[in-house]
Amino acid sequence: MSDIPRARRILQWALAEDRDLHATRKAINRALRLMTRKSPEFRVEHDAEPMNDRKRKRARILRRQGISLRNIALALNTNIGRVSEAINGKRNGI
Repeated sequence: MSDIPRARRILQWALAEDRDLHATRKAINRALRLMTRKSPEFRVEHDAEPMNDRKRKRARILRRQGISLRNIALALNTNIGRVSEAINGKRNGI
């Protein structure tokens, strides 16, 4: 899991004083491990269809039925962000 603020502190520590090469490398490797994000569990394919009026209306209906944004996105072959925008009226199609 990433922790950028902690990685930054480790790198600042490594640069703060004259450290031996081994300690510096060890610190950099520790910091790099903290800068790697976990891959998302759900990622829509690049050939996903854009959100349109029909999908936006369907997303609102499904959400009123209590279906999660993730499951709506899967059903509509789009991403969670577009579903959220459509439900909240932030986007008109596209």
